[in-house]
Amino acid sequence: MMTDAFRIPISLRPNAALILLCMVLASCSGTKEMAEVSKEGYQSSPADGKTIADRLPDYTDTLHTLKGKGRAIVSEPNNTERATLLFSSNRSKSLVTIRNGLGIEGGQLLTDGDTLLVYNKVDNYARRIPVRGGNLDRINQLASLNILDIINFTLNADHVEKVQENDTHFKLFLSTGARVFVDKESHLVSEVIQPANSGLPYAKIQYDAYAQLKEFRLPRRITIFGADGQSKIALQVGSLELNPSLEPLTINLPEDTRIYHR
Repeated sequence: MMTDAFRIPISLRPNAALILLCMVLASCSGTKEMAEVSKEGYQSSPADGKTIADRLPDYTDTLHTLKGKGRAIVSEPNNTERATLLFSSNRSKSLVTIRNGLGIEGGQLLTDGDTLLVYNKVDNYARRIPVRGGNLDRINQLASLNILDIINFTLNADHVEKVQENDTHFKLFLSTGARVFVDKESHLVSEVIQPANSGLPYAKIQYDAYAQLKEFRLPRRITIFGADGQSKIALQVGSLELNPSLEPLTINLPEDTRIYHR
């Protein structure tokens, strides 16, 4: 089995697969630390959870593709790096190209939900990893998630079991164990916290600075905290095309590229 040597070199790849999870939320301006959602003062609420959930934006049937460019800051123990990202995504696949601060392309990642393909352009090799049972490290786990599902978090209203509220937010308790914080004024998701046993590669996602883009209201800033409790990525929106026509999402590997499995 191959080891971490198959990850894109750190000098060119700031933990690329972690970025893939939320790359659409990167920006040309510097990233800012997001304000923490208050966790205090919540009491049982008479508000109907299904009604709150039904008011949340759900673009599953209207937002089909994304294409854009942005920047991100990735933090892990003893390491913080920045990257420029070029990305394209539909509802089944996500493709991202990573460039370092000098504009040098370090590699690409392609995921279809079942398989993750990581291409190291510098050393000319690729690694194909099954998402399930593929022994993904904490970074590559995040690449298995679809970009559109991250930028537009949705939930099944029937999964809301309990509602609490404080002065600014509703807190929805889901049957999955997740907790979703909804801003009372904007009726938009501010934060999602997953239970430790969710099996998801992230523990918490924070959304901020929503903006109207055509008929879609999407967050311009997002922070994702890895399930390991040690990794974090902060992003802001840059150029973004909604529902563009996309070329086939694939990585064109040179003929002499070494391909490893797992």
